[in-house]
Amino acid sequence: MKRTTILTMSALAASAAILTACGGAAEAPAEEEVVEAEPLADACPDRVQDMRGSEDSFTCSCSAETAETGSVWGAGPYSDDSAVCRAAMHAGLVGDEPANVTITFLPGRDSYSAATANGVETRRWGSWGGSFFFEGAEAGEPEEEVAAVEACPANARDLRGTGETVTCGCDAAASASGSVWGSETYTDDSRICRAAVHAGVIEADGGEVTFTVVDGLSSYSGSEANGVTTRDYGTWSGSFEFQTDEG
Repeated sequence: MKRTTILTMSALAASAAILTACGGAAEAPAEEEVVEAEPLADACPDRVQDMRGSEDSFTCSCSAETAETGSVWGAGPYSDDSAVCRAAMHAGLVGDEPANVTITFLPGRDSYSAATANGVETRRWGSWGGSFFFEGAEAGEPEEEVAAVEACPANARDLRGTGETVTCGCDAAASASGSVWGSETYTDDSRICRAAVHAGVIEADGGEVTFTVVDGLSSYSGSEANGVTTRDYGTWSGSFEFQTDEG
């Protein structure tokens, strides 16, 4: 019994020596901190124009899908008729995963600049009655004021024969209705903003366009494009055409 006890004690002493040499007893692994994902708020509205003048910020959520479409005016602040989630992507707040954004309302501006960021190209505009901004986003408006863009005339008849090139703005109302004759080249009594939607230079919610006054044609062919149907016509004394990114 004594010999056995001595051997057991020796073995324990040897084990203790080994542990001491290796730095002591092994430490338990540190527990990783679990960070809970922020719950998603209700989906953002398409636009916040109806909330103009609100003094309270509010939080809503955008998905990558909703951020892929819509027109945006400004570089932050944005006009309040801009597509909210598309603007949030421009501001760098929405990517491949859904995300919450917090919107703050601001007064309207005399002008809104255009800028490209995070794969989103925004447009410039003149005076507008309301704006919004995202908390945590960096403002993108330049220090120098951007020249205001005047609203487009209803048609180009008063410019007939001048050969002028005009840059102007179309809002959603001006782009939504009016008769148009022709395709690519339009009679000068056609509704300019409606023709611009047909030509694909703006979407139905409006934007900036540039058109040139040209001579009349012996005939005009109607067509359907971008949700707008134009009409055929015969000889007319004046026309206009849009400038596009391609030329």
